[in-house]
Amino acid sequence: MTKLFRQTVEQVEKLPDSEQDAAAGALLDYLDHMRGVSLTDDQAAEVRRRLADPRPGVALEDVRGQFRRA
Repeated sequence: MTKLFRQTVEQVEKLPDSEQDAAAGALLDYLDHMRGVSLTDDQAAEVRRRLADPRPGVALEDVRGQFRRA
């Protein structure tokens, strides 16, 4: 178990039972949906490229225009 996950579990253990169940349900839902998710090597490379440059130079007004047209 990683340090971060262990810290998370410790925080969840401090919650009331109903909130612990909600947190567990959210985690199980996440795990169920992640099983079917996989990227090709090209897709993974594209994600890494985009994460390396979080500000790709798109102007805010361009984005607003795209939303107005949509």
